[in-house]
Parts: sequence; C-alpha cells; structure tokens
Amino acid sequence: MELSNQNFLKILPALGEFRSIICLKGDLPEKELFDALKLPIIAADGAYNRLQAKQIKAEVVIGDLDSVSKEVFPETQKIYVENQDQSDFQKALQYVREKQLEPSIILGINGGYIDHIFNNIAIFSQINGVSYMPPNLGIMIRKNCTLHFTKGTKISLFAMPICHLTTQGLFWELDHKKLEFPHFSSCFNRCSSGTLKISIHDGAIFTVVYLEDIVDAGKIG
Repeated sequence: MELSNQNFLKILPALGEFRSIICLKGDLPEKELFDALKLPIIAADGAYNRLQAKQIKAEVVIGDLDSVSKEVFPETQKIYVENQDQSDFQKALQYVREKQLEPSIILGINGGYIDHIFNNIAIFSQINGVSYMPPNLGIMIRKNCTLHFTKGTKISLFAMPICHLTTQGLFWELDHKKLEFPHFSSCFNRCSSGTLKISIHDGAIFTVVYLEDIVDAGKIG
C-alpha cells in the first residue's frame, strides 16, 4: 500500500470514529484502502462507475443516477433522488445522516472540473468529517484541537470563510490571526514539531495536510 495510505490509516483513529465512506466522482484510492477501512461505501451517482472499475462494491449508489452505468452489482442498492436543488454529494450526506452513518470519510472530492471541486469543498466545509485525497488529508476544524504529525509536515490553513485562531507548533505561527478566504490564508506552512495545537477563537478552518514528505525550499530539518 502506498505511503500516504499507510500514513492516513495511522492518523485516522486520532481524528475520531468514522461510520461510512462517501465516494464522489473525483480521484479515488485503490481497493486495498477500502478493504483496510471496512466501512459501508456510499457512491454519489457517477462515483459508482469509478468504484466498479476498481472492483469495489458500494452498498448504495444515490443521486439522479444519470451517470451510472447500466450494469450494477446485485448487492448494491440504487436510490433515485430527483431533487435538482441538491448535488449528488448532498444527497449522499442526507442518506448517511438518516441512516446514522455519520461521520463519514469523503473520497474523490478532488479531480475533474474545477467548479465541481469548489462546490464539493463548500459542501464539505459544512459537515464534520475528513476528506482523503492522496497524498492530502482535509480536516474541518471548528474547535480547539491538538494534532500529531511528523516534524516538517507541510500543512495549509484556509478560513471558511473567516477564522480567528492561534497556533502552536507551526514554523510560521499564527497568533490571534484573522484568516479570511480568499484574501488571506496560511498556505504551505510546516509543522515545527510533532505536536500542533490549534486554538479557534471564532470561525472554522479547512486544513490540508500532506501525508508524504514534500521536499522544497520550505522544508525544515
């Protein structure tokens, strides 16, 4: 299994107990990761085709089903939801909420058209969950927390849309700093130690963590 997948599985227990996987139509990891997670898989419409190509069986495929191939595994439940005021991602979120399968690991949030990616991130910013997009991990942080990463880990913080916060454990610390998307973010920062403390004074941040070593001019020893 690739390094980023191994690191994701290592970090995941510290982020909470997850009850399902929601797959979107972006880039998806290989079957070995799904086998290791052992969680119910919900495919948002066309994501089912990508899963099927990897021989990964979803328990449910949900949406307006306009992008789903005709051949569906017999074990997969098809749920047609016509509502065009919701995206297929939102329909999948509603399903896991009704079935008490929250929180979810979101896969496939990236890849494809840029407007879809922006929309997926906007929806993701409203829920409690994590988004895994190898080699990146996305976490919504709304309250004070302590995270443990390897020293030198690259990390970016984006307000959703405004956040006042203080950090302890970044190379470029934020001290009662106001982040505001898209005007001011902390992009390509680094963990200066193995422990990162984030104090949220107001608002929320979308945190992007690199699960593989990134060697560039910003690397610290």
